[in-house]
Amino acid sequence: MPVRNESGSKARLLFLERYLLEHTDDSHFLTTEDILALCREHGFKSQRATVGDDMGLLSAAGLDVIQERVAENRTAMNAYHIGSRLFELAELRMLVDAVSSSRFITVEKSDQLVSKLAMLTNEQNRSSLTGKVYNADRMKTSNLSVFVIMDLIRTAIDAGRKLSFHYWDYTIRKEKVLRHGGELYVASPYALIWDDDRYYMAAWSDKRQKIVKYRVDRMCDVNLLEEPAVADDSFNPAVYSRSVIRMFDDDLPETQVTLLCENRLMQNVLDRFGEETETEVAGIKSFRARVKVVPSSTFLSWVFQYQGEILIESPAEVRTQYEQMLRGILNRQEALDDEQKRKAREKT
Repeated sequence: MPVRNESGSKARLLFLERYLLEHTDDSHFLTTEDILALCREHGFKSQRATVGDDMGLLSAAGLDVIQERVAENRTAMNAYHIGSRLFELAELRMLVDAVSSSRFITVEKSDQLVSKLAMLTNEQNRSSLTGKVYNADRMKTSNLSVFVIMDLIRTAIDAGRKLSFHYWDYTIRKEKVLRHGGELYVASPYALIWDDDRYYMAAWSDKRQKIVKYRVDRMCDVNLLEEPAVADDSFNPAVYSRSVIRMFDDDLPETQVTLLCENRLMQNVLDRFGEETETEVAGIKSFRARVKVVPSSTFLSWVFQYQGEILIESPAEVRTQYEQMLRGILNRQEALDDEQKRKAREKT
């Protein structure tokens, strides 16, 4: 295709590329007359034949410019619009939903990211992305440095180096306070794991001499050290995530537990522990699942939510631990009830 080397042709091409991306899609197009008028309005030289050349150059450069014939004022003419894009609208909506609902991103950062994602579609679709974000009512982190921290963690993993950092908790007055009186943590990061809308760093702890998980949004004062990380070639992020991140207590060993489950809960068990979970038929209405977990209060609470439709069959010590937890809850509830009754009697 011959190329016309007119003055300002490069700037005109950049302008047309941006305008097509901003204002056209399968439902919105620009005719040759529209393009000529736009060029005149913005000070670019163009002719009818130039329009076709420009569209051909943009297509050759990788832009999906669709040409079709349309009728306008009873005259047939060429019209152009953008076809496929780097991200389709449905994909952008999914990304916007993920960003706006993620707990590890602050409200302010969510707004910034959503605005940037919206720039990847045209003007007509932009409001549909930014106008339906309800992140102000979502549970969000207040740690403004979380992205910087995540970048440092990834750098440490790639470079095989240790990190130092502080870790904070809340007081009963909802004030932030550094754990252990401001003790400096030193760890060798192995992986960033996203679970339940939060990021965790799985790392070897120098102090505890084991792999420990840390919530990224509760880390602060993070520094990349020159000291090489402690290596562990056996570490498997997927296995660690299933067994520890949500069923956690770092001081308990991992244990194989057999669960007796109602048949309708197969999907729940596989969602939690993975499709490779060992299962077998236990009767007409139930099945057994053998899972490796850290049998902490978090795991026991997961079992409790099914109100007896998932039971711990073995080992005996985990079953006993579960029973003690339930009795302890009942005892504390009964003690509270007795205290309230006593106060009520005193008032009368």
